[in-house]
Amino acid sequence: MTIATSGVPPFHTDYYLAPVSAQYPNGVVQSPVSKTEMSVVPYMPAAIAGQSVSINICPAKAASTTATSGGPIGYMLSGEALFNAYEANGAKTPALSDNVSYSFKPGSGPSETASFIDSCNSHATPLGGGYMWHYHGVPTCLAAQIDGTSGPSHIIGIALDGFPIYGGRDLDGKAIPVSQLDACNGITSPTPEFPNGAYHYVLPIGVTSGQSSLNCFAGTAAQTQTGPPGA
Repeated sequence: MTIATSGVPPFHTDYYLAPVSAQYPNGVVQSPVSKTEMSVVPYMPAAIAGQSVSINICPAKAASTTATSGGPIGYMLSGEALFNAYEANGAKTPALSDNVSYSFKPGSGPSETASFIDSCNSHATPLGGGYMWHYHGVPTCLAAQIDGTSGPSHIIGIALDGFPIYGGRDLDGKAIPVSQLDACNGITSPTPEFPNGAYHYVLPIGVTSGQSSLNCFAGTAAQTQTGPPGA
């Protein structure tokens, strides 16, 4: 199956925080875990490019798992990419654990708050890294639209190995603990789409550790991972 990805997030604010760069050299706040200096960056949808991705939708488990790395490891129904849990700092820092916000008042408008990770668990790679908007965990805004506030999780994306990606609730609407997931964040259980049970990945709710996203592929990724490293 070929997926056309827009890359443009359906939910965003006017500004976000990104690591200091040559284009945005003025650090305003430091992230709590990696101590990365962050700069305020304006949201620029025109810089976000879409792409076409071919994925095998008849997946099978491989003889062994394959670790995920930087860049897209799957795509959400919103057209945005899913990255693994980690920042591209070489220190295995989970991005969701390193979140920081900064409040300011731009000269032309009311007060704004910019965050490294937005309220939907997404952000962009730096402009020099392709400006790819992506998630490092469950896409909370998308999941809320599809699942409601307490319903079971439905398919919200597909991994590059073809296995579906779900939010963090089971068929009864209860949160799935990470202890029930395998090393790749996978589980075999009933879902609304597969009432008799099927293997799928889960993006658990409220998790900011290395299990916020997929650490490995249980199947064989039909497409080589491309794009900028995680940020």
